[in-house]
Amino acid sequence: MSDHITLADDPDLAHLIDLIDMLPHPEDSSFWGEGDDSIGSKFEYRLKAILRGQGHATDVDYLAVYVLKYLGRGNKHISQEQITSRLRGAFGLPAAGHAWVEDATRTAWTLVNRYSLPNWRGYRTPPGQAWLEG
Repeated sequence: MSDHITLADDPDLAHLIDLIDMLPHPEDSSFWGEGDDSIGSKFEYRLKAILRGQGHATDVDYLAVYVLKYLGRGNKHISQEQITSRLRGAFGLPAAGHAWVEDATRTAWTLVNRYSLPNWRGYRTPPGQAWLEG
């Protein structure tokens, strides 16, 4: 069994990639920024591994965290208004931008919990165990 995660393995990951595909082209520096430390370069690194079938849980987790940090609701980097104005097929419709941000935030949070929670909780601790102790 491979430890690679593909879009076929995780429908939530595939959905998040579909949402990201609605945003401007990766080379659009007016949206993603420029340089090796740009938001676009962070996404590109993780996306390429995942899309090539070489992504691991860490890549999916980082991608989801990037969505929360840089595109998610209330972020300080790329605003909902910027997303709305550049969202392909939405023609600047505010409700579409709002729905995109909410959907991306919810989907990314689902992925973060799926791929990070075991590390936060610890693999030896069963879910809810802390409530049974003491």
